[in-house]
Amino acid sequence: MISRLTTKPHNRGHSRPIVAGTGLTAVDRIYSTDLAAPVQALGGSCGNILVSLAMLGHPVSPMVTLGDDDHGRYLFDEFAKAGCETRYVSRSGSCGSPVIVEIVDPKNATHRFTSTCPETAHSFPKWQSIDDQQVRRATKALKTVSVFYADRVSASIVVAMKAASEAGALVFFEPASADGALFSAALRSASVLKLSDDTVGRSVQDDDVSPETVIIRTHGASGLTVSLGRESQYFPSVSAPRLVDTCGAGDMVTTGLLDFILRRCMHGGSWTIDDLFEGVLVGQRLAALNCAFAGARGLFFAAGAGYVRDILDRGIDDSCSSFVTTLGSHDGY
Repeated sequence: MISRLTTKPHNRGHSRPIVAGTGLTAVDRIYSTDLAAPVQALGGSCGNILVSLAMLGHPVSPMVTLGDDDHGRYLFDEFAKAGCETRYVSRSGSCGSPVIVEIVDPKNATHRFTSTCPETAHSFPKWQSIDDQQVRRATKALKTVSVFYADRVSASIVVAMKAASEAGALVFFEPASADGALFSAALRSASVLKLSDDTVGRSVQDDDVSPETVIIRTHGASGLTVSLGRESQYFPSVSAPRLVDTCGAGDMVTTGLLDFILRRCMHGGSWTIDDLFEGVLVGQRLAALNCAFAGARGLFFAAGAGYVRDILDRGIDDSCSSFVTTLGSHDGY
């Protein structure tokens, strides 16, 4: 059993903890065998988590670079509609906005991804990092955030992570790769490191990480493990009430966990390893409900953010599973 210790303090004086983050934000274009035409949503792990937390009522400041194109305008508008502070969202004419194509087979609960348009065979633009100028512009904000999320690394992102960490924020790091000195530098600022066995987790050992950093290792359908130092606790997966699409399940785990931590910080002023345990369970239950819908945030589209806020406040129980199965798997888009 992991020791019941208090981790880095939440030292903000704000009544509402603030979230900032950077990383992959893209248009999710969803093709489903049950749909006559594709639908789209704001996506990418960073985008999914930040916009979900904003829709749940948290103050959120995305720090991302988008293209000055139709996709970029769509993403910017989606952040704004969710209530995000958009002053740190940059629209660059020198790059395009990423698009991720998800092809879903709801009947068999399978999906695959591509960065090539199925209709035109055109390759969509790649992700673009924030730069030093954007980090400098956000210096004041980085000193006041309670949680900072990152799922990519660059020299500028490492600087932003360090600034947030030094100011006392919980830095949640969910890397897409584990190569080079930048990854090692980012690790030094991470409060929580989330790894997937299917990707980055294969090349990162627990001994590579500071014993003061919480490690969350996801094991696909079998669950996840939370570790601190040499101690760990396993959390089996939660069954979905209806299995349509597992895309975004990991993002929903992170969303539920961070929502729990943010609400705990609001009332208690600090977070402990016990809070992480409870938050992981909440996130797993949220992810199970989301698997009943197509797309990474299908639950939000079908049931509405107000419903998600309500069940997170009162607790996710069997009645939630019963309710979501009354909704269509593509509702709300």
